[in-house]
Amino acid sequence: MSTPEIPDWHGVFRFVARLHTLSKRGMRAALAKEPKCRFGMLQQLHTLIEQHGQDGAIYVSTIARQVHQPMPAVSRGLRQMEQDGHIVRETDPRDRRKTLVRITPEGEAVRLANEQAMNAYFARIMARLTPEELAQANAVKDALLEAIEAENAAMEQHLKGEPPHDEDI
Repeated sequence: MSTPEIPDWHGVFRFVARLHTLSKRGMRAALAKEPKCRFGMLQQLHTLIEQHGQDGAIYVSTIARQVHQPMPAVSRGLRQMEQDGHIVRETDPRDRRKTLVRITPEGEAVRLANEQAMNAYFARIMARLTPEELAQANAVKDALLEAIEAENAAMEQHLKGEPPHDEDI
């Protein structure tokens, strides 16, 4: 088995850092005229409610488990969104020991406005690429993400002392 040619890692890291910096700057500008919110947190909460919630709500404990954060950190973030008027926390009527979280109508409106602005920003970026460039970017993105996920899984197995799978060799 031949070893694949290793790219210039300095160039790869520089590309990732520039991609992060430039896209973050662009996203900030794209959201400048939108209603203020903690968009990342609100979007993540929306996704968690869709995937793990019931009747438009989710338990605080489920949020903490899914985001791999301690309860105090999750509670701080929720308190900020609650102060903004974008979520409500309520006691579960079936089990008063548990707290449910819901996105308010105002929170949903600002989330959708911000999501729309982000989608428009990235659509404008994609419109600058040819169909061939888009296909290449998607192919490379998917292959790179799969390779990173496979390597991370192999490293986790190794750290746990498990023998490698055949595909990891």
